[in-house]
Amino acid sequence: MVNTSPGQFSVEVAYLHSLIRPLRESMSAGRQVSKHPEHLTEHLENTGSDKFAEAAAHFISSWGYGMGRLVKDADLIADKLQETADGYTGTDDQVAGSMKAAAGSGSESPGPVTSWAEEHIIKPSGLDTFSDNVEDTWKSVFG
Repeated sequence: MVNTSPGQFSVEVAYLHSLIRPLRESMSAGRQVSKHPEHLTEHLENTGSDKFAEAAAHFISSWGYGMGRLVKDADLIADKLQETADGYTGTDDQVAGSMKAAAGSGSESPGPVTSWAEEHIIKPSGLDTFSDNVEDTWKSVFG
């Protein structure tokens, strides 16, 4: 997101996309610790100290739990970044399609508001022929 001026902003969709993959990749080690703590604890009994092995196993268990929470949050953030980027891209596509359609229809019939105004206001009374009496003007325009 780039701040353009007070009260306005623009979104760089490519920048949002550039954040998603590194965020997911940065959690690779956290996933391993969370899903497979046994890879870290399998050799603890060879340390020669039961107290140390127990403390290390407890630490790895707690660390794995914490890493699992971080991974879950990072995945949620990456998912929301993807949804946001997709939303902005979809909106941009819709606006571009509408602009193309509007540009292509310049010689076609006027839109509904213009048609109504021409039919009910401009053609029946003319814009320059309003009466000095406001009530008469309203009656001539709206019946």
